[in-house]
Formats: sequence, structure tokens, C-alpha cells
Amino acid sequence: MEDPAPSRRLESWKEIAAYLRRSERTVRRWEANEALPVHRLQHDKRGSVYAYESELDAWRTSRTILVDSQSDTAATVDAPPQRRWLAGAAMLVMVSIAVLIVASRRTPATTHTPNPEAVRTAQRARFGDNAGRVQVQTGVRLYQEAVRIDPNFAIGWSGLATAHVASTWFADLPATETLRDAQRAAHRALKLDPSLGGPWRVLGFVSHTLDWDHAKAERELRQALSLNPRDAVAASWLAECLVDLRRFDEALMFAKQSQEANPRWLGAVTTAGNVHYFMRNPDLAIAEYRRALETEPNYGLANHFLGRAYLAKGMSAKAVEQLRHSDELLGHVPFSRGDLGYALAVAGRRDEAERMLSDLERKRSEGYFPAFPIAEIELGLGRTDAAMEWLERGVEERQIGYYFPAVDPFYDPVQSHPRFRNVIRRLNLPTP
Repeated sequence: MEDPAPSRRLESWKEIAAYLRRSERTVRRWEANEALPVHRLQHDKRGSVYAYESELDAWRTSRTILVDSQSDTAATVDAPPQRRWLAGAAMLVMVSIAVLIVASRRTPATTHTPNPEAVRTAQRARFGDNAGRVQVQTGVRLYQEAVRIDPNFAIGWSGLATAHVASTWFADLPATETLRDAQRAAHRALKLDPSLGGPWRVLGFVSHTLDWDHAKAERELRQALSLNPRDAVAASWLAECLVDLRRFDEALMFAKQSQEANPRWLGAVTTAGNVHYFMRNPDLAIAEYRRALETEPNYGLANHFLGRAYLAKGMSAKAVEQLRHSDELLGHVPFSRGDLGYALAVAGRRDEAERMLSDLERKRSEGYFPAFPIAEIELGLGRTDAAMEWLERGVEERQIGYYFPAVDPFYDPVQSHPRFRNVIRRLNLPTP
């Protein structure tokens, strides 16, 4: 997802309607039929919404061009059909350019003028930071449609690449499929427009999490930032990469850069909390997560890592409660399932952990389900050999968790285990 440019955030339909000076019913209709840029917060529900003033202003500008053009053609209603068609075509081009400028947030513009329908479809594809499975799947489908309409639409390919990255954590398909799709879309975007920064951050993510070429990943993420220094997502992803490499001071620097680039993006605040968490400073991490949750109480990732931080402080009952809540918010994705199962085991609720373990193994027998959550639960239950076996399967699948186990406190008890240290070497990571 291309993160919104920093601007004031409107937190409800009422605020959005007031800003646009229209009724709530009208702005809801515009969102449904006219690609009004509104983001949703709750998982798989048409629930809480928010919007950025800058995006609404840009949308309104595009509509102003539309209205002005319609007024011009109304004055020449008797013009020949060909002339009216040309006026309409010119109007659509102006609308597409206005929208494209907002979507790309970069200069210079490419020489290719995108198909207006592709631009509108790509606008509809964009999803919010707290999007659930349905929103992300819809985003992938709409971006695919946008580039089908206009195969030379670089912004559409860039958006598709990021959408494939987002789909990885729902684990409906193996990471080797979703991230290779992301990589191909990113390369296509750069072939069409080398000045884009978004595709470089996708390539960096894939190099780090799938290919384990961390030096290449760092170069690609820095390239994204060199092209767009205010790319909050690229700065955040670079911070997360550096966390896995145990370069915590640098990670904090880029987490701060991400927040400065977009102070209202909750992902940047959560990343800063995560750096503190993996540095074994849970109190500092909790302060960051709570800061994010003051803005949006249902933000899934902040709720999730808050539960992990409680567990790090030995507050196991509170951790289980928090992780159960975040598991619901996130839609029972693999990493939230594994973390909850681990917490249940550590909290002494072994029967619940065993039931969850059986459920995940059943899911795996029925279709694709990653191995790493099962490894976490086995680890929490104290069955080290079984945990190592499942972790090694995760390595073969190229999907081993939200962060790599080398830095994860869950794996602290097995840091010296030969099989664990072999896993870390295979991941091309520094051994603790």
C-alpha cells in the first residue's frame, strides 16, 4: 500500500461529510460509486472508517475538473458528435492525470498517459493499514484488473506488488507464490518507470524475507528511500530488516524517520515499539503500542505486539487476554494463532494450547498452512525437538514468522541448541 501523505486524518463518516460539506449518505454513495478515498479499520467489516484531507482534496479537484468540463460541453450542446466525444476524452485525461499525481506522489511524471479506467480501478484497489483478508484480496483483484486494462500502467503494477506482499500474512497461499508474484510485479513497474520508489521497497522485502539476501535487501530499501525520502513504509520496512540483523540502533533511526515522514501512520509507531521489544525493553515498547492505540483502539498489530510485550514482562494472564483480542482483530492469521498458542502454553493453559495445536495441524493436513505457528506452540509446551522439526519445515517453506527467530524472545531458551543455530545460519543471519 502506498502510504498516505501526511495530513489531518478524519475519523468518521460524520467528519468526512462535514469536511466535504455534504450529507453522510452522499459521501457513502461517493465512496461506493465514485472512488472517494476512504479507508476502513475493522477486519472484514464495513465498520470504522477514516480519510485523509489531502486525499479528499485531490479527489475533489478531480471532480471539479469533471464538472467544469461538463459545463463547457453543455454550452455547446449542438456541437458535432465527434467534437463532443473529443471534449469528453480530454476531460477524462485531465481527471486521470489529477488522480495519477496523487496516487504516485512523485516527480517527474512518466511519458505514458494511463487509461482513465485503469486509474479509477487502481484507486478502488487501495486498502488501509488495518485492512483484513477481504480488503486485501479485493485490492489484489482490482490492481490485476487495472494492469489488464492498461499493461503499461506503472503505478498499477507497483500497487499490485505491494498488495501481494500484504496477502502473504493471511497464508492462503505459500509465501513462495505471493512474494514471487510481488517481485514480478515490482520488476514490471520499474521497467515501465524506473523513478518509482514503491517497487524497490517491495524488492527489498522479498530479498530479505524470501531470498535471505539481507545485504541486497538493504540496498533495495535504501534505493526506495533515495527516490522518495518521505516513504514511511520503506523506512519502516528497512527498520524491520535491521531488527532481524540485530542492528537495533540503526533500526530505531529508521523507525523514527518513518514516523517523521508520516506522523499519522500507525504502522510507524508500532515498528518503533517493536524495535524496543526486540531489544528486550518491553516498557518502552508498551508506551509506543499504547500511543498507537490511543489513536485507533482496534489497530491489530499494535494490539498484537502489546500482548507479546506483556508476556515478556511475565504478565502471562494479561498477555493471553490481549493476544486473544488481537487474534480476533487480525482475523486468526498464522502469526497471531501461533503467538496466542505459545502464550497459552507459557501461561500454564496447556489443554487450550494442545487444542489449538491440533487445530493448526488439522488445517495443515487439509491444505496449505505454514509450519512456523506450530513450531511456536510446541516451543511453548517445552517440546524442543518437535519445535525444531517444525521450524526447519518453516525454513523449507521460506516462511518462518513475522520477525525472524534469531531476534524473537520466544526462542531465547533454545539459542544455544545446535539445530536452532543451524537454522540461523541457513537464514544468513548473525547468531546471537
